[in-house]
Amino acid sequence: MFLTIEDYKSVCDSFEFEQVTASEAERLTAERAAMEQICSYTRHRYDMQQAFAAEGEQRNAMLVQCMVNITLWLMIHRLPQNMGHERRECLYNDSVKWLRDVQNSKASPDLPTYTCLFYTSPSPRDEATS
Repeated sequence: MFLTIEDYKSVCDSFEFEQVTASEAERLTAERAAMEQICSYTRHRYDMQQAFAAEGEQRNAMLVQCMVNITLWLMIHRLPQNMGHERRECLYNDSVKWLRDVQNSKASPDLPTYTCLFYTSPSPRDEATS
């Protein structure tokens, strides 16, 4: 998966992480949902399969942070009385704002773009000039 446990430490301590993540399966499900939410804003212009295949320092730091925030937001709702809800909501909203900025070309993340891999045969006009 794209995220590591270490990535969560930038926004929550070990105790909070343990409280929010009931099981690895639930965390992975939330990460997949977060990934899809991110892709819904970015896949029209960026090769998100390639972006999410990156590892370690090759990953886009803002993409990592955005995915952490969205994943935690998706998991927080099962906690009693929505523990930590306000802070998570703020971080989630910041992440969605950034994704909307990317979608509307107001932000230009360093993400891989699609490359054209198709071949077009020369047109008759091209053959006439060669």
